[in-house]
Amino acid sequence: MFKRILLAYDGSEGAKLALGKAAEMATAFAAELHILAVGRIPEYAETVSEVEEAREQAKGFYSRVIEEALHGLKERGLAGQSRIDFGKPGDVILRIAEDLSVDLIIMGTKPHSPLRRRFLGATVDKVIDHAHCSVLVVRSDA
Repeated sequence: MFKRILLAYDGSEGAKLALGKAAEMATAFAAELHILAVGRIPEYAETVSEVEEAREQAKGFYSRVIEEALHGLKERGLAGQSRIDFGKPGDVILRIAEDLSVDLIIMGTKPHSPLRRRFLGATVDKVIDHAHCSVLVVRSDA
């Protein structure tokens, strides 16, 4: 049923739960597993050097986060392909999902109050509304 799965991963507790579910599904369907971390570049940066510095910091952080995820997969006897991209998370997840022609996007989430969601936006909502494929949301109660 699912041959190519994209896991949106940021190292949060919700993402760790989603990693477990992605591993289960990749095993059950003998699917390729792709792990994506999305770094945000501050919109307030005034110079190219500020943008580059933010990009390098995000890349360092997400490299460690991705390594932990790949190690967790390896312990389960699985492998995955990983990448770090930059931009607005919802937009990047949707673009990469299309580029890879995935059958399923898996994301973790922590529920937010309606007010916080309205002001900060919800990556999960955007992906659900615009994805070309199925989306599995693994909810964290933490």
